Amino acid sequence: MTLIQLIQAVTKTQQYATRKDIARIFGYKDPTRFLKSFREYVDEHPKAFYPHKPFIENKGMYTLYDILCFAYYFENKDLLESGTRSITFKQDLPRLREAYKENQYE
Repeated sequence: MTLIQLIQAVTKTQQYATRKDIARIFGYKDPTRFLKSFREYVDEHPKAFYPHKPFIENKGMYTLYDILCFAYYFENKDLLESGTRSITFKQDLPRLREAYKENQYE
């Protein structure tokens, strides 16, 4: 008796990226200051990106940034920092997922 298994591959968008990947995706040569302001915003507004975790600090390794959280911040930095952004991250998530599909930044 021969057992045949059907394997189906599912494509999933990469959720986290390194500083170098963020630079490539968003067209920055050196995004260090922008990433620093992103981390400061996250520290001041810990629930702003719920249900996502905006970044992961790995001891002895690179900090990993959630691409969709960073994209939302990247697109709305001035409005977010002034407190005038009316659409929340959670409300904007479907659009962000569509806009930042994996195949667009490989």
